[in-house]
Amino acid sequence: MAEKDKKAPEGEEKKGGKKKLLLFIIIGVVLLAGVGGGAYFFLFAKSPPPEEQEKEAPPPEPEVGPFLQLDPFIVNLADPTGHRYLRAKITLEFRNDEAFQKANERIPQINDAIIMVLSSKTVEEMLSPEGKLELRLELIRKLNNLLGPDSVRNIYFTQFVVQ
Repeated sequence: MAEKDKKAPEGEEKKGGKKKLLLFIIIGVVLLAGVGGGAYFFLFAKSPPPEEQEKEAPPPEPEVGPFLQLDPFIVNLADPTGHRYLRAKITLEFRNDEAFQKANERIPQINDAIIMVLSSKTVEEMLSPEGKLELRLELIRKLNNLLGPDSVRNIYFTQFVVQ
């Protein structure tokens, strides 16, 4: 009887072993199918022809456009005493060469627009960082109205002295 008791658990182990083996085989097949499917899509996925890719994507803009360094501006600020002034050097950055050429032809109008905006500001507006940022945005809007939409990409103050 002792031999029968020993053999019974071995048979159960064999049945359990067959179930485990079957489970591993199923998991292996599923994993192989997943890896195979992923490899197929990765290796054989069709991309649009190069001609279509060029039509879909607009040409990238250059990172930096052409620059125009203007002569220094010295203007009286809108101060009640009239004894405060601003000295500023401004560099304009344009979107493209066409806007740069157009600006070179209209420098007197650009200078006039900048002087009108600068002289309308108060000392308090010019001394705060927020005021300088607002001035930059206002000048960009004004110059884009003058030269055409999106002509001026950015404005840089290379010198900014308030006295």
